Amino acid sequence: MKKNRLFLLLLWILSLVGISFYGGPVSYGFFIMVTMVPVISLIYLLCVFIRFRIYQELDSNSLVSNQTVPFYFTLQNEDYFTYSGVRVSFFSSFCAIHDLEDNVEYELLPGTGIRRETGLVCRYRGEYEVGIEKVRIQDCFRLFQITYRNRETLRVMVKPNRVQLSGLKSVEDLLATTGESRQKKTEPDVLVRKYAQGDDIRHMHWKATAASGQLLVRNRIGEEQQGVTILMSTCRFSKKQTEYLPPENKILETALALTYYFVNKKIPVRTCYMEEHAVETVTESVDRYDSYYEQLSAISFEENYTDEALFTKVGQSGLVNAGRLVFFVLQKWSSEAVSMAEFLNQNNIPVVAYIITDSMEEQIHTGRLSRTSIVTVAPDDKLAEVL
Repeated sequence: MKKNRLFLLLLWILSLVGISFYGGPVSYGFFIMVTMVPVISLIYLLCVFIRFRIYQELDSNSLVSNQTVPFYFTLQNEDYFTYSGVRVSFFSSFCAIHDLEDNVEYELLPGTGIRRETGLVCRYRGEYEVGIEKVRIQDCFRLFQITYRNRETLRVMVKPNRVQLSGLKSVEDLLATTGESRQKKTEPDVLVRKYAQGDDIRHMHWKATAASGQLLVRNRIGEEQQGVTILMSTCRFSKKQTEYLPPENKILETALALTYYFVNKKIPVRTCYMEEHAVETVTESVDRYDSYYEQLSAISFEENYTDEALFTKVGQSGLVNAGRLVFFVLQKWSSEAVSMAEFLNQNNIPVVAYIITDSMEEQIHTGRLSRTSIVTVAPDDKLAEVL
């Protein structure tokens, strides 16, 4: 393109020299022709910009992440002159188009179109645009080009992927490292609950009573419920869509995968997260998993739905004491998370914390939390390999 412009400039200078020294109709005709070339090119680009048509189609606007769906698009020339040098580029941050590359140049003859049928995959849960993002058109003389945003983009709502796990290595490792210390304990189970009329006073936990200011009794092991609890972060830590979509998607995928794994083994799952208030959802069987999936797919992440608020609410309600194992699914390992894990460990409840992050700037340590396991999960990791 640069060479063409320089060549046209050279011709224009020569035509100017011709009319200056020789004159005559030939010199003036050549000068006018060379002068009009860029004008014609710009008019051509304007016509293509106004008249060029793009048609896109998806089988559905409600998709599931990492699932391929048919995608069709057509580039159409409805005029009486050729469109040359047409290129399209696709949204690439959150989706991929199979077997098609950006910036392939198309030439459309009058009254014809080019149709492509391929597949589209969305990587993350959320609502965003897919398909053709920008169009670049170039004039037939290769002097100018314009790039503009596609005026008819496709906006889709993507749900999180359903991942089925064959096992949970992180849980097996935690139980293996804490099992021996638990067998050596001579102190009875120290899981506590509020005193109820009729409780044996010999089971009173006096230290916890003195610390809390209310009567607390020990829960016996036989009283412990057999379900698990998931504490899931719904806090948004960034304003940029490219930064917050990947970890939020992986948080939901992790919670869904854990829930399906346990309910498939007939173990009930209690999921707690923040919205305008603390939300608790209990999934007791595979039959209720679909409604649980739809509920989590519709969750909103907001800046004010902090992990601190989540831990405070569930701590006050005592929900975390209701299971034999607690999972944290968070974006950050905070002091509030440490305090909650420490409280659970003191009550003989193991904790597995999945930290969704691709930042390795600092290592995460469990410190004195002997019954807590921490696993870092990158937003693009395969859950079956890391959990």
